[in-house]
Amino acid sequence: MAIAALISSLALMASASSTLTLAQADAPVTTTQTSPDKQAAADALAKGEAPFPSGAPADDYGLMGWCYGALSGHLNLYGQVLPEVKRIEGEFPDKDRSLDDVMKDYAAQHAAGEKILTSYAHAISVEEAAGKTHGQKRPTVIALGRQVWNGADKADPRQMAQVWMSWGLPDRCQATAKRVAGGKTKE
Repeated sequence: MAIAALISSLALMASASSTLTLAQADAPVTTTQTSPDKQAAADALAKGEAPFPSGAPADDYGLMGWCYGALSGHLNLYGQVLPEVKRIEGEFPDKDRSLDDVMKDYAAQHAAGEKILTSYAHAISVEEAAGKTHGQKRPTVIALGRQVWNGADKADPRQMAQVWMSWGLPDRCQATAKRVAGGKTKE
């Protein structure tokens, strides 16, 4: 039966026109659209650059607003999480440091965060002065970054403190702020 089907197929091919048309490979066909932000993130990774934070815009203005919002949200939680952070640090003490010294580090990190916010605000202002907001408004891009901390007020205090303690600024935030402040903005 299989041999008969093969012979039949070969007979059809032999009787068909002598030209064979192959599918062209001009461009890949996609069934989904890639957003500009996703494309920029993929391009950054391909170039070996720091990745864009998840959910952050890829343009300098939007990214700086997102970074400002995410960091300011982290700093705003300081007073809320500090009692639980102190309890956690006391429960798992560093044998070489006192709890007071460990807690001083958190205060120093908070102060450093406030200075970093100032640099982000400057980068946002540089982009605004250069007309590179892409129609976005400062409060909107900052609010996007603050969404990182949505639900923090309803979260279990222990879990929230652990998340807060382990959170760090994405590397791309600092690199972009330095580049923009140096006058090297993207078009």
